Amino acid sequence: MRRFFPVLWRTVKWLVVAVLGIELLSFAVITTSNLVIYGHLREGPRAVYDAYSLFQMPDGFRPTAYVAPVAPRPELGRLIWFFGGSTMRASNDPEDKAIPSFLMATLNAEDGPYRFDAINFGINSYNSLLEVKLLEKEFIEAEKRPNLVVFYDGANDANYFAVQKNRYAHEGRERVKGVIESYYRSGFGLLKPLNAAYYASFTRELLQKIFYIVREVDPNSPELAAFVDITVRRYDFINHLCASYGIPFVLFWQPLYWTETCHNVQPEVAAKEAATILGRKVFPHVRDNFMLVYGALEKALADKPYFVPMRNALCARTRPVYTADGVHNTVPGREAIAAAMLPTLRARLSLKPMPANGDQP
Repeated sequence: MRRFFPVLWRTVKWLVVAVLGIELLSFAVITTSNLVIYGHLREGPRAVYDAYSLFQMPDGFRPTAYVAPVAPRPELGRLIWFFGGSTMRASNDPEDKAIPSFLMATLNAEDGPYRFDAINFGINSYNSLLEVKLLEKEFIEAEKRPNLVVFYDGANDANYFAVQKNRYAHEGRERVKGVIESYYRSGFGLLKPLNAAYYASFTRELLQKIFYIVREVDPNSPELAAFVDITVRRYDFINHLCASYGIPFVLFWQPLYWTETCHNVQPEVAAKEAATILGRKVFPHVRDNFMLVYGALEKALADKPYFVPMRNALCARTRPVYTADGVHNTVPGREAIAAAMLPTLRARLSLKPMPANGDQP
Protein backbone atom coordinates (compact mmCIF):
# COMPACT_ATOMS: atom_id res chain seq x y z
CA MET A 1 0.00 0.00 0.00
CA ARG A 2 2.90 2.32 0.72
CA ARG A 3 4.02 2.00 -2.87
CA PHE A 4 0.52 1.95 -4.34
CA PHE A 5 -0.45 5.52 -3.50
CA PRO A 6 2.78 7.14 -4.78
CA VAL A 7 2.44 5.17 -8.02
CA LEU A 8 -1.22 6.16 -8.31
CA TRP A 9 -0.36 9.80 -7.68
CA ARG A 10 2.39 9.78 -10.31
CA THR A 11 0.08 8.09 -12.80
CA VAL A 12 -2.72 10.59 -12.24
CA LYS A 13 -0.24 13.48 -12.36
CA TRP A 14 1.24 12.39 -15.68
CA LEU A 15 -2.19 11.70 -17.14
CA VAL A 16 -3.22 15.25 -16.26
CA VAL A 17 0.02 16.58 -17.74
CA ALA A 18 -0.56 14.53 -20.91
CA VAL A 19 -4.15 15.77 -21.27
CA LEU A 20 -3.08 19.36 -20.75
CA GLY A 21 -0.20 18.89 -23.20
CA ILE A 22 -2.50 17.50 -25.88
CA GLU A 23 -4.98 20.33 -25.27
CA LEU A 24 -2.22 22.95 -25.55
CA LEU A 25 -0.94 21.35 -28.76
CA SER A 26 -4.47 21.28 -30.17
CA PHE A 27 -4.90 24.92 -29.15
CA ALA A 28 -1.73 25.85 -31.05
CA VAL A 29 -2.84 23.97 -34.19
CA ILE A 30 -6.38 25.38 -34.16
CA THR A 31 -5.42 28.99 -33.50
CA THR A 32 -2.59 28.92 -36.04
CA SER A 33 -4.87 27.49 -38.73
CA ASN A 34 -7.50 30.12 -37.90
CA LEU A 35 -4.88 32.84 -38.27
CA VAL A 36 -3.79 31.49 -41.66
CA ILE A 37 -7.30 30.95 -43.02
CA TYR A 38 -9.33 33.74 -41.41
CA GLY A 39 -6.68 36.28 -40.46
CA HIS A 40 -7.42 36.08 -36.72
CA LEU A 41 -7.07 33.54 -33.91
CA ARG A 42 -10.75 32.71 -33.47
CA GLU A 43 -13.10 30.91 -35.82
CA GLY A 44 -16.68 32.12 -35.88
CA PRO A 45 -18.04 35.47 -34.75
CA ARG A 46 -17.94 37.30 -31.45
CA ALA A 47 -21.49 36.53 -30.39
CA VAL A 48 -24.21 37.39 -27.91
CA TYR A 49 -27.02 35.06 -26.90
CA ASP A 50 -30.35 35.43 -28.69
CA ALA A 51 -33.46 33.61 -27.49
CA TYR A 52 -34.79 33.05 -31.01
CA SER A 53 -31.77 32.39 -33.20
CA LEU A 54 -29.18 31.17 -30.65
CA PHE A 55 -26.68 34.01 -31.20
CA GLN A 56 -26.23 37.32 -32.97
CA MET A 57 -23.44 39.85 -33.44
CA PRO A 58 -22.82 42.10 -30.41
CA ASP A 59 -22.90 45.25 -32.56
CA GLY A 60 -26.29 44.36 -34.05
CA PHE A 61 -27.26 44.42 -37.71
CA ARG A 62 -25.13 46.36 -40.17
CA PRO A 63 -26.58 49.60 -41.53
CA THR A 64 -27.23 49.70 -45.26
CA ALA A 65 -25.97 52.66 -47.27
CA TYR A 66 -27.80 54.51 -50.04
CA VAL A 67 -31.28 53.82 -48.71
CA ALA A 68 -33.85 56.35 -49.90
CA PRO A 69 -35.73 58.87 -47.78
CA VAL A 70 -39.30 58.01 -46.92
CA ALA A 71 -41.38 57.60 -50.07
CA PRO A 72 -43.85 60.44 -50.77
CA ARG A 73 -46.64 57.87 -50.65
CA PRO A 74 -46.51 54.63 -48.61
CA GLU A 75 -47.37 52.46 -51.60
CA LEU A 76 -44.20 53.66 -53.37
CA GLY A 77 -41.86 52.41 -50.64
CA ARG A 78 -40.11 49.07 -51.13
CA LEU A 79 -38.36 47.35 -48.21
CA ILE A 80 -36.09 44.32 -48.78
CA TRP A 81 -34.81 42.02 -46.03
CA PHE A 82 -31.47 40.33 -46.78
CA PHE A 83 -30.40 37.22 -44.84
CA GLY A 84 -27.12 35.32 -45.04
CA GLY A 85 -23.78 34.75 -43.40
CA SER A 86 -20.55 36.72 -43.42
CA THR A 87 -20.61 37.09 -47.21
CA MET A 88 -23.83 39.08 -46.84
CA ARG A 89 -22.70 41.00 -43.77
CA ALA A 90 -19.27 41.95 -45.21
CA SER A 91 -17.87 42.90 -41.79
CA ASN A 92 -14.32 43.52 -43.01
CA ASP A 93 -15.29 46.38 -45.32
CA PRO A 94 -17.28 49.59 -44.88
CA GLU A 95 -21.06 49.16 -44.84
CA ASP A 96 -21.40 50.81 -48.25
CA LYS A 97 -19.43 47.90 -49.78
CA ALA A 98 -21.94 45.21 -48.76
CA ILE A 99 -24.28 43.59 -51.28
CA PRO A 100 -27.47 45.33 -50.04
CA SER A 101 -25.75 48.72 -50.23
CA PHE A 102 -24.67 48.16 -53.83
CA LEU A 103 -28.26 47.24 -54.69
CA MET A 104 -29.68 50.29 -52.93
CA ALA A 105 -27.18 52.54 -54.74
CA THR A 106 -28.39 51.26 -58.11
CA LEU A 107 -32.11 51.17 -57.40
CA ASN A 108 -32.31 54.55 -55.72
CA ALA A 109 -30.17 56.26 -58.37
CA GLU A 110 -32.82 55.62 -61.02
CA ASP A 111 -35.60 57.98 -61.93
CA GLY A 112 -38.89 56.41 -61.01
CA PRO A 113 -41.68 56.42 -58.50
CA TYR A 114 -40.26 53.89 -56.05
CA ARG A 115 -38.02 54.46 -53.04
CA PHE A 116 -36.00 51.52 -51.76
CA ASP A 117 -34.89 50.56 -48.27
CA ALA A 118 -33.06 47.45 -47.06
CA ILE A 119 -32.06 45.72 -43.84
CA ASN A 120 -28.91 43.62 -43.85
CA PHE A 121 -29.63 40.69 -41.49
CA GLY A 122 -26.38 38.96 -42.44
CA ILE A 123 -24.70 37.35 -39.40
CA ASN A 124 -21.24 35.80 -39.51
CA SER A 125 -21.38 31.97 -39.53
CA TYR A 126 -25.16 31.80 -40.05
CA ASN A 127 -26.59 29.11 -42.28
CA SER A 128 -30.20 28.47 -43.31
CA LEU A 129 -31.08 26.82 -39.98
CA LEU A 130 -30.23 29.94 -37.97
CA GLU A 131 -31.49 32.33 -40.65
CA VAL A 132 -35.00 30.88 -40.59
CA LYS A 133 -35.11 31.37 -36.82
CA LEU A 134 -34.05 34.99 -37.25
CA LEU A 135 -36.65 35.48 -39.97
CA GLU A 136 -39.38 34.18 -37.66
CA LYS A 137 -38.20 36.58 -34.95
CA GLU A 138 -38.37 39.55 -37.30
CA PHE A 139 -41.85 38.62 -38.53
CA ILE A 140 -42.97 38.56 -34.89
CA GLU A 141 -41.17 41.67 -33.65
CA ALA A 142 -40.49 44.01 -36.58
CA GLU A 143 -42.69 47.07 -36.82
CA LYS A 144 -42.69 47.02 -40.63
CA ARG A 145 -42.83 43.94 -42.86
CA PRO A 146 -40.83 43.78 -46.08
CA ASN A 147 -41.89 43.71 -49.72
CA LEU A 148 -39.30 41.03 -50.49
CA VAL A 149 -37.24 38.51 -48.48
CA VAL A 150 -33.84 37.47 -49.86
CA PHE A 151 -31.64 34.61 -48.63
CA TYR A 152 -28.05 34.28 -49.87
CA ASP A 153 -26.75 30.81 -48.97
CA GLY A 154 -24.71 27.80 -49.98
CA ALA A 155 -21.27 27.95 -48.38
CA ASN A 156 -22.11 27.62 -44.68
CA ASP A 157 -24.75 24.91 -45.12
CA ALA A 158 -22.35 22.84 -47.21
CA ASN A 159 -19.40 23.40 -44.88
CA TYR A 160 -21.18 22.66 -41.60
CA PHE A 161 -22.62 19.39 -42.84
CA ALA A 162 -19.29 18.32 -44.32
CA VAL A 163 -17.68 18.86 -40.89
CA GLN A 164 -20.45 17.69 -38.54
CA LYS A 165 -22.24 15.06 -40.68
CA ASN A 166 -25.54 16.00 -39.04
CA ARG A 167 -28.79 17.21 -40.59
CA TYR A 168 -29.01 20.02 -38.03
CA ALA A 169 -25.43 21.20 -38.48
CA HIS A 170 -24.72 24.81 -37.54
CA GLU A 171 -22.09 26.98 -35.87
CA GLY A 172 -21.50 25.93 -32.24
CA ARG A 173 -23.85 22.92 -32.35
CA GLU A 174 -21.58 20.56 -30.40
CA ARG A 175 -20.81 23.07 -27.65
CA VAL A 176 -24.41 24.13 -27.14
CA LYS A 177 -25.70 20.55 -27.31
CA GLY A 178 -23.11 19.46 -24.76
CA VAL A 179 -24.03 22.19 -22.29
CA ILE A 180 -27.75 21.39 -22.48
CA GLU A 181 -27.70 17.58 -22.64
CA SER A 182 -24.57 16.30 -20.96
CA TYR A 183 -25.44 17.10 -17.35
CA TYR A 184 -27.85 14.16 -17.27
CA ARG A 185 -26.19 12.05 -19.93
CA SER A 186 -23.68 10.34 -17.63
CA GLY A 187 -22.17 10.42 -14.18
CA PHE A 188 -19.40 12.62 -15.56
CA GLY A 189 -22.08 15.25 -16.19
CA LEU A 190 -22.20 15.94 -12.46
CA LEU A 191 -18.78 17.58 -12.84
CA LYS A 192 -20.30 20.39 -14.88
CA PRO A 193 -17.19 22.58 -15.28
CA LEU A 194 -15.07 19.65 -16.49
CA ASN A 195 -17.91 18.38 -18.65
CA ALA A 196 -18.35 21.78 -20.30
CA ALA A 197 -14.58 21.98 -20.83
CA TYR A 198 -14.66 18.61 -22.60
CA TYR A 199 -17.28 19.72 -25.12
CA ALA A 200 -15.53 23.05 -25.67
CA SER A 201 -12.02 21.58 -25.81
CA PHE A 202 -9.58 22.26 -28.62
CA THR A 203 -8.68 18.57 -28.71
CA ARG A 204 -12.26 17.61 -29.55
CA GLU A 205 -12.41 20.36 -32.19
CA LEU A 206 -9.10 19.29 -33.72
CA LEU A 207 -10.16 15.64 -33.94
CA GLN A 208 -13.38 16.68 -35.67
CA LYS A 209 -11.43 18.72 -38.21
CA ILE A 210 -8.96 15.89 -38.81
CA PHE A 211 -11.86 13.56 -39.57
CA TYR A 212 -13.23 16.26 -41.89
CA ILE A 213 -9.92 16.36 -43.76
CA VAL A 214 -9.35 12.61 -44.14
CA ARG A 215 -12.89 11.27 -44.52
CA GLU A 216 -14.88 11.48 -47.73
CA VAL A 217 -18.59 12.23 -47.57
CA ASP A 218 -20.49 9.28 -49.03
CA PRO A 219 -22.79 10.70 -51.74
CA ASN A 220 -25.25 7.89 -51.00
CA SER A 221 -25.17 8.20 -47.23
CA PRO A 222 -28.51 8.44 -45.38
CA GLU A 223 -27.09 11.36 -43.38
CA LEU A 224 -26.55 13.43 -46.53
CA ALA A 225 -29.97 12.49 -47.89
CA ALA A 226 -31.61 13.51 -44.60
CA PHE A 227 -29.68 16.79 -44.54
CA VAL A 228 -30.68 17.70 -48.09
CA ASP A 229 -34.32 16.77 -47.42
CA ILE A 230 -34.63 18.84 -44.24
CA THR A 231 -32.83 21.82 -45.79
CA VAL A 232 -35.19 21.86 -48.78
CA ARG A 233 -38.16 21.59 -46.42
CA ARG A 234 -36.74 24.54 -44.50
CA TYR A 235 -36.66 26.72 -47.60
CA ASP A 236 -40.14 25.54 -48.58
CA PHE A 237 -41.36 26.63 -45.16
CA ILE A 238 -39.77 30.06 -45.60
CA ASN A 239 -41.48 30.38 -48.97
CA HIS A 240 -44.88 29.45 -47.49
CA LEU A 241 -44.37 31.73 -44.51
CA CYS A 242 -43.56 34.71 -46.72
CA ALA A 243 -46.42 33.87 -49.10
CA SER A 244 -48.88 33.87 -46.20
CA TYR A 245 -48.10 37.58 -45.81
CA GLY A 246 -48.15 38.18 -49.58
CA ILE A 247 -44.36 38.65 -49.65
CA PRO A 248 -42.14 37.11 -52.37
CA PHE A 249 -39.15 35.05 -51.31
CA VAL A 250 -35.97 34.42 -53.32
CA LEU A 251 -32.99 32.20 -52.51
CA PHE A 252 -29.73 33.04 -54.29
CA TRP A 253 -27.25 30.13 -54.29
CA GLN A 254 -23.96 31.92 -53.89
CA PRO A 255 -20.99 31.61 -56.26
CA LEU A 256 -17.83 30.12 -54.76
CA TYR A 257 -14.36 29.68 -56.16
CA TRP A 258 -14.43 25.97 -55.30
CA THR A 259 -17.69 25.19 -57.09
CA GLU A 260 -17.37 27.17 -60.33
CA THR A 261 -17.61 25.08 -63.49
CA CYS A 262 -16.90 27.85 -66.01
CA HIS A 263 -13.81 27.92 -68.21
CA ASN A 264 -13.95 31.52 -69.44
CA VAL A 265 -12.20 33.28 -66.55
CA GLN A 266 -9.50 35.51 -68.01
CA PRO A 267 -6.10 33.78 -67.71
CA GLU A 268 -4.42 36.66 -65.87
CA VAL A 269 -7.29 36.81 -63.35
CA ALA A 270 -7.21 33.03 -62.86
CA ALA A 271 -3.45 33.20 -62.28
CA LYS A 272 -3.79 35.91 -59.63
CA GLU A 273 -6.49 33.95 -57.78
CA ALA A 274 -4.49 30.73 -58.01
CA ALA A 275 -1.58 32.50 -56.31
CA THR A 276 -3.79 33.99 -53.60
CA ILE A 277 -6.33 31.33 -52.64
CA LEU A 278 -5.18 28.87 -50.00
CA GLY A 279 -5.40 25.10 -50.13
CA ARG A 280 -5.93 24.60 -53.86
CA LYS A 281 -3.76 21.47 -53.99
CA VAL A 282 -3.93 20.15 -50.44
CA PHE A 283 -6.61 18.22 -48.59
CA PRO A 284 -8.60 17.18 -51.68
CA HIS A 285 -11.32 15.59 -49.53
CA VAL A 286 -12.11 19.00 -48.07
CA ARG A 287 -12.79 20.44 -51.51
CA ASP A 288 -14.58 17.33 -52.73
CA ASN A 289 -16.80 17.10 -49.65
CA PHE A 290 -17.68 20.77 -49.87
CA MET A 291 -18.56 20.57 -53.57
CA LEU A 292 -20.55 17.36 -53.07
CA VAL A 293 -22.84 18.87 -50.43
CA TYR A 294 -23.17 22.18 -52.28
CA GLY A 295 -24.10 20.35 -55.48
CA ALA A 296 -26.55 18.00 -53.77
CA LEU A 297 -28.45 20.94 -52.31
CA GLU A 298 -28.32 22.83 -55.61
CA LYS A 299 -29.78 19.85 -57.46
CA ALA A 300 -32.56 19.31 -54.92
CA LEU A 301 -33.54 22.99 -55.07
CA ALA A 302 -33.25 23.40 -58.83
CA ASP A 303 -36.99 23.25 -59.60
CA LYS A 304 -38.15 25.45 -56.73
CA PRO A 305 -39.78 28.69 -57.92
CA TYR A 306 -37.85 30.73 -55.37
CA PHE A 307 -34.41 29.31 -56.24
CA VAL A 308 -31.85 31.27 -58.29
CA PRO A 309 -28.55 29.42 -58.97
CA MET A 310 -25.50 31.67 -59.13
CA ARG A 311 -22.72 29.07 -59.24
CA ASN A 312 -21.11 30.68 -62.31
CA ALA A 313 -22.34 34.24 -61.87
CA LEU A 314 -18.79 35.64 -61.53
CA CYS A 315 -17.12 33.80 -64.40
CA ALA A 316 -16.89 36.89 -66.62
CA ARG A 317 -14.82 38.76 -64.03
CA THR A 318 -11.99 41.00 -65.16
CA ARG A 319 -10.26 41.12 -61.76
CA PRO A 320 -10.08 38.81 -58.71
CA VAL A 321 -13.38 38.52 -56.84
CA TYR A 322 -12.48 35.99 -54.12
CA THR A 323 -10.40 36.38 -50.97
CA ALA A 324 -7.88 33.80 -49.77
CA ASP A 325 -10.48 31.25 -48.59
CA GLY A 326 -12.25 31.09 -51.96
CA VAL A 327 -15.59 31.84 -50.29
CA HIS A 328 -15.61 35.49 -49.26
CA ASN A 329 -15.53 38.19 -51.88
CA THR A 330 -13.53 41.27 -52.65
CA VAL A 331 -15.37 44.57 -53.03
CA PRO A 332 -15.57 44.15 -56.85
CA GLY A 333 -16.89 40.64 -56.24
CA ARG A 334 -19.77 41.84 -54.07
CA GLU A 335 -20.54 44.59 -56.57
CA ALA A 336 -20.75 41.99 -59.36
CA ILE A 337 -22.97 39.75 -57.21
CA ALA A 338 -25.35 42.65 -56.60
CA ALA A 339 -25.51 43.32 -60.34
CA ALA A 340 -26.31 39.63 -60.97
CA MET A 341 -29.10 39.75 -58.38
CA LEU A 342 -30.69 42.91 -59.75
CA PRO A 343 -32.85 41.44 -62.58
CA THR A 344 -34.38 38.88 -60.21
CA LEU A 345 -35.12 41.53 -57.59
CA ARG A 346 -36.82 43.69 -60.20
CA ALA A 347 -38.95 40.76 -61.31
CA ARG A 348 -39.96 39.73 -57.77
CA LEU A 349 -40.84 43.32 -56.92
CA SER A 350 -42.70 43.67 -60.24
CA LEU A 351 -40.42 46.53 -61.31
CA LYS A 352 -39.99 47.21 -65.00
CA PRO A 353 -36.40 47.65 -66.25
CA MET A 354 -35.48 51.28 -66.79
CA PRO A 355 -35.08 52.31 -70.45
CA ALA A 356 -31.57 53.06 -71.65
CA ASN A 357 -32.26 56.80 -71.83
CA GLY A 358 -33.30 56.87 -68.17
CA ASP A 359 -36.86 58.02 -68.89
CA GLN A 360 -39.54 56.68 -66.59
CA PRO A 361 -41.52 53.88 -68.27
